[in-house]
Amino acid sequence: MSSLSAQRSLALTEPALNISFQRLASGFRINSAADDAAGLQISNRLTSQINGLAQGIRNANDGISLAQVAEGSLDEISNMTQRMRTLVIQSRSGINSKEDKTAIQNEIYQLNKEITRVASTTSFAGIPLLDGTLNRDFLIGANAGQTVNINLDSELGFTADGLRLSEIVVDGTDGAKEKVQAGTLIGIGDPIVLPDPPVLGVVTGLQVSVNGGEFVTIPPFNMGSNPQQNNVLFATEILKTNLSFQALVNPLTNQFHLLNGSIQFRLEGLADNQLDATNNLDQISTLTGLSPQQLGSQAYTLFPPEDEQSMTRFNLDIIDEAISTVDSARAKLGATQNRLQSIIRNQANIEENLSAARSRIRDTDYAKETAELTRTQILQQTSSTVLAQANQRPQAALQLLQ
Repeated sequence: MSSLSAQRSLALTEPALNISFQRLASGFRINSAADDAAGLQISNRLTSQINGLAQGIRNANDGISLAQVAEGSLDEISNMTQRMRTLVIQSRSGINSKEDKTAIQNEIYQLNKEITRVASTTSFAGIPLLDGTLNRDFLIGANAGQTVNINLDSELGFTADGLRLSEIVVDGTDGAKEKVQAGTLIGIGDPIVLPDPPVLGVVTGLQVSVNGGEFVTIPPFNMGSNPQQNNVLFATEILKTNLSFQALVNPLTNQFHLLNGSIQFRLEGLADNQLDATNNLDQISTLTGLSPQQLGSQAYTLFPPEDEQSMTRFNLDIIDEAISTVDSARAKLGATQNRLQSIIRNQANIEENLSAARSRIRDTDYAKETAELTRTQILQQTSSTVLAQANQRPQAALQLLQ
């Protein structure tokens, strides 16, 4: 009986000793679900949060890098725009000859080309930044929906055309002109009604955009004498631009309308004066049946070239607006960078505290575990010694028999 009791005690200390060795060797208090089922689940959830926060911090740093690249290029665009403003003021010096103004105009042209090049080529990891399409979400947390958006949406981006800087003229040769304005959107079911009876003539300089895409010039075409076939002709000419759209075209009527998406028209180019622009608009409207609102407006000279006072005011207004636009974008990027820096600091603090919480649940307490190891080793040694003594007790009975 003494031996059996000692064997049972020895058997109880062996698993405890194995657990202590495992915890001390691995550094984890929980090495299997049997050690602490609830603690294992909690610690794994904390691990998911910690890993997500760590990656979120890296994502936020990526966002900062992207914003820094974009803001750096905008800074250079701002410098070139300021130089352009100085040139416009320089052009109004009374000592300038025609050749001097031409030289100033040439520098403005070159600045416009460089602004457009910078806006068109600036990218981060293959992502265009200043072409007006930038719209990116950065997941900065451990869960879905915890995102920060960086966007610089703009119709033409920060090119010279987008900032209207390409309209600046200081040498008095062309005058300053407005941009070409697109017509109103024509949506599903809105009819495009052609004249009946038709007006014969050649339609030239008409551009079309389908579903908000780029404007493409429709090849010149003749309006026929059959009002029921002109709508088929018009739709066919639009398709020649390789733009895909779906429309209901009835050869028995003089109209057609879209089945999906949208379509938009505008007149290309610039007119020399307001009268020419108006006449051209009226002519295209008469031939196609499109209203002036659907055609948009063709730009015209705002003032005669010799009116330098108006020209200078016009140029400076454009440049000041461009500077304001660029500065607004830079401020937006700067504010986003500061926000991301705050996010990184907060996320790092949360990650640190979650790691400490997980450690208290999952990691080995070495002071406690070494004490437990010593205790179980003493018990094991004692049980082994007692078992040895218990196994010697039957020898006493044999001594009596001798």
